[in-house]
Amino acid sequence: MIKTNLLKLKKYLFLISLFTLLITFSHIVYKYVFFDAKSIPIKGWTISEWIIWEVSHLNPLISTTDYNKYIIGILYRSLLKYDIKENKIIWDLANCDISNLAYIECFLETNIYWSNNKPITVKDVVSTYNILKTTNVNPVIKSLLADTNIEEKTNSIVFKNAKRNINFLNVFFQPILNEEVINNLWVDDLSKAFSPNKDSLYSGKYKVALIKEDKNLWIVELSLEKNENYFQNNVYIDKLIFKFFKNSNFIIKNKDIINIFNDSENIIWRSVPRLQSNYYTLPKYTAVFINSEKIVSKSLRNFLLNKIDREKLIKVLGKDLYKEASNPYLIDYNIDKDIENKNIESIMENNGFFKKPELTKLILGTELGKTQTGTVDIKTEDKSISVKDIEEKENTDLLYIESGLSKKYSFITQDDILLKWSIKNDKPTAVYIDDYKLKWYKEWDDYFYFRLKEETYETIKEWKNSYKIYFEIKWKKVLKEEFVVFYYKDELKLEKEKISFYESFIETPKVQEENKEKDEKKVVIADSVQLKLDSIDDKYFYNKNIEKYTLKLMYIWWEKDIVWTAEFIRETLWEYGIDIQIDSIDVTDLWKFISDWNSFNDYDIVLAWINLWYFDFNIYPYFHSSQAKSWYNFSNVKKLSLDLILEEINSNKIDKETLQKKQEQALNIIKEEQIVKTLYTPLLNLLVDKNIHNKADFNSIWTWQVDRIGYLSQIYINEKREVNYKDKWLLDFFKFLYKIITW
Repeated sequence: MIKTNLLKLKKYLFLISLFTLLITFSHIVYKYVFFDAKSIPIKGWTISEWIIWEVSHLNPLISTTDYNKYIIGILYRSLLKYDIKENKIIWDLANCDISNLAYIECFLETNIYWSNNKPITVKDVVSTYNILKTTNVNPVIKSLLADTNIEEKTNSIVFKNAKRNINFLNVFFQPILNEEVINNLWVDDLSKAFSPNKDSLYSGKYKVALIKEDKNLWIVELSLEKNENYFQNNVYIDKLIFKFFKNSNFIIKNKDIINIFNDSENIIWRSVPRLQSNYYTLPKYTAVFINSEKIVSKSLRNFLLNKIDREKLIKVLGKDLYKEASNPYLIDYNIDKDIENKNIESIMENNGFFKKPELTKLILGTELGKTQTGTVDIKTEDKSISVKDIEEKENTDLLYIESGLSKKYSFITQDDILLKWSIKNDKPTAVYIDDYKLKWYKEWDDYFYFRLKEETYETIKEWKNSYKIYFEIKWKKVLKEEFVVFYYKDELKLEKEKISFYESFIETPKVQEENKEKDEKKVVIADSVQLKLDSIDDKYFYNKNIEKYTLKLMYIWWEKDIVWTAEFIRETLWEYGIDIQIDSIDVTDLWKFISDWNSFNDYDIVLAWINLWYFDFNIYPYFHSSQAKSWYNFSNVKKLSLDLILEEINSNKIDKETLQKKQEQALNIIKEEQIVKTLYTPLLNLLVDKNIHNKADFNSIWTWQVDRIGYLSQIYINEKREVNYKDKWLLDFFKFLYKIITW
């Protein structure tokens, strides 16, 4: 019995060993056959990219946003394009000799066609540039073409340019439109957000297949299909679908079905394992420019810039979203200058501004304050308006207040009042009381609250308290309501203030008689000055005319971070007694605004979003003297030594080593002048489905989001293995085994 069981056991062990040997041998054979097999992408499939942005048009003529430019770059080709792998300009529709910036001739390539299989011609190119040069459809390109003569030849186009500026090459990245399409557009449509129709023609690797728009004609979904008339179109993905959303709620709910998503605010970052993070930056940054004509003192400029803490700001904005930018060239060189005078009071005194105690001594300690008895006549005026009229006209119910105070002008002795407003139909993204943003209000709330309390909240004080309610609508602050609260704990004082308030609107016979008596007695100047001095805030600086020192900061709105940065600067400088008045301008209106320099020069500080485009060494537009008062030299700096360096850098005729030295020379001058502080550049996070192959190159420093177009040609979903059976012989198999054993 035991012997029989032992035989069975040996039999089973033999069978197991034989099976194991067979499996091992099969695995080795499989490895041998496929170890040098090539992965061949399979064409087809669809990729979906979701975007939180309003893409309202596909007009390649107008200056546009990143996503518009990205998609337009997929649909249209330009004369030249930028190869970020080689870090150089290469041909697209044409081969251009750019060695001489004054004379550039572009020869059209062969086998370039529109999506209707008609060839792209010189006339298409010339028509595109002529419409840009003769209209205001794109002010930036128009300015670059202003002194350019464009000549049409049989198979080439010649650009004769008087300005030897590397920035001029940006015109060659302009998408080209079909001549017939341009001729069929109405003049008013050129600068508008026209959408493609059945007659639209495309030159890119993809063309529009379907557009879905909402009731406001905003594009909500865009389907692109492979352009078969693009010569040697080697893209593997047949169809691209772009979906656009105005907020992140839908993205969060449907994150499991996204293929590509540019998660710039880390909305779903790390929450979907299938999506791989790919971080990259662009050659753009946010910077603070000080108008050197308005703030002449270098010590003051140095103090202001030094107190704007770049590192602290990035922590406030989100350290995972932004990267520090230490200079306008974005190279490894810091232009921050150590603070020369840490005493802001002495700096301000040198500029004629003082805190309240010093100002009081200065003014009332003068001969005028001590002895002069100059007088001021008070003119009276007969007014027929009554108190009842005032109450009906000025003391009406506020439009939004539903509880607490209910009058435009209120008189109270109680300092703890909770106010409640109804949003009604506006649906703002944020609510401000003066410059204070309500923290607890969320978009789509039906109500918002504000508490008046002297202690703890410090939202009211004994005096006249004026409030303005702003709604943030489409990232702009819109004034919705104003109200005034007179608050005194002493009821007698409050009653006197109430009487005085109404007397400012009307004059009863009794008041008129009292004013006449005051006219006869006169008013001593020193007394009125003392009263004015008593009313000013201890925190701020004032000149001898008792005018508060206030800086006007204009920020060029682009995204939320600009608004938050402006608030950060205001709060930072407020701690040192510098009052900041904030104003904004939309980037689309910037060109009109800077052309009116009298209006633009009324600002002391400019907070701007700077894009260096394809030439990250080009800071010419922001610091050259010729760009002041008409272009983007926001700091209004005029320095001949700096001009000469910038001109040499932009000549495109210096080697990389010389370029670096010249850049450092320019930065040293800028550092000495203390006119700018670069703050941060966005750290973008592109989430890509791990099932998408050949995406390793997504980790890059890109020049523009449009550069992702090149990677769309490489990515694919599925692949097959191709084996070279001709080289598979028995001898090669033993060589393969030997390599494995000796490895």
